[in-house]
Amino acid sequence: MSISDPRSQVSHLKHGIKTGIAAVTAYTAASLFDLSYGYWAALSGVIVMQINVADSIRMCWYRFSGTAIGALIGILCIVVFPETPSMTLLSLFVSVGFCAYMTRYNERYRMAAITTTIVTLASLGQAHRIEFGLFRVVEISIGVASAFLVSVLIWPLRAADSLKGSLCSQFSECADHYEALMESFLNKQTELDTEMLDSFNNKVALNRATYMKVLRHESLLYIEDTDLLGLKVRTLEKSGSHLRAMLHALNNVHGEGYEIIMKEELRTLSKVSAESMRAISAGKTPDEEALQNAFDAALKRLEALRKEGVTRRFYLQKMVQFFAFYHSTQFICKDLLQYTKERKKVMDNIQEG
Repeated sequence: MSISDPRSQVSHLKHGIKTGIAAVTAYTAASLFDLSYGYWAALSGVIVMQINVADSIRMCWYRFSGTAIGALIGILCIVVFPETPSMTLLSLFVSVGFCAYMTRYNERYRMAAITTTIVTLASLGQAHRIEFGLFRVVEISIGVASAFLVSVLIWPLRAADSLKGSLCSQFSECADHYEALMESFLNKQTELDTEMLDSFNNKVALNRATYMKVLRHESLLYIEDTDLLGLKVRTLEKSGSHLRAMLHALNNVHGEGYEIIMKEELRTLSKVSAESMRAISAGKTPDEEALQNAFDAALKRLEALRKEGVTRRFYLQKMVQFFAFYHSTQFICKDLLQYTKERKKVMDNIQEG
């Protein structure tokens, strides 16, 4: 497991050290400003600190914006409701209830509910309640700022780098699955484990969320080729979908298997497609000509067999199984060809830029 993988032991060790630094930095900064409750700053730093930069930025914005909204609501409650036990309870009920309802539209109101509770209750008995509440907001903001700076400046683990590593291993894994499916199909449709793709599909499903984090958060700080990264994510998603269709077609028909006449063409198509996936895994451009030639050769061979009437000897279920499997291999090849063409355009744009 790569050290850029957020699940690795090294990544977690660094995360632990960084979280400690963020807490100490926040508390120290609050002390330098002579703020009474520096532990709010340290606590905020611990809460905001995440293992990668994208999640840290998301949490910083979530806590900062939620804190600002909660502070405004808390100050409004202090102004509107008298400082009596019954009115305090009513203001707490109204403010927290409102924030809880608003989480229906935005999750930052969950943080707002916490902040308005702090501002409303912690300021009870103070001579200047609004000023007291605002100082608590400042402490939280210091914690947020400390976590942000530590996340970005010390051993930054970028979600983009983690995604690149995941895509690299997943394209290689996709190639292995593709070859296994093809060999089982050519070997008289030998059935495979129906759950063989589950782990792979689960990992592929996580890529989209990570990619969106890169787009929404990390792209604000780093220059990243998000077009190429998104192209890889989409291509792998489509390939995974086609693999599921191949597995379903392979296992869906029972009975005696049959020899595939165009075995060599399909094996070549499988080999070239798998090599293209491994080229993507290695950060290289697939061989467009080899992909196109393998695609055309399989298509011409099938057309010739259909004209000869060879496919008429199949039962309907067997014919459906063959074409379902074959069309998935076609789609994979088409998607890889599309990836190759788009990648060349992206690389040309980078060179021109």
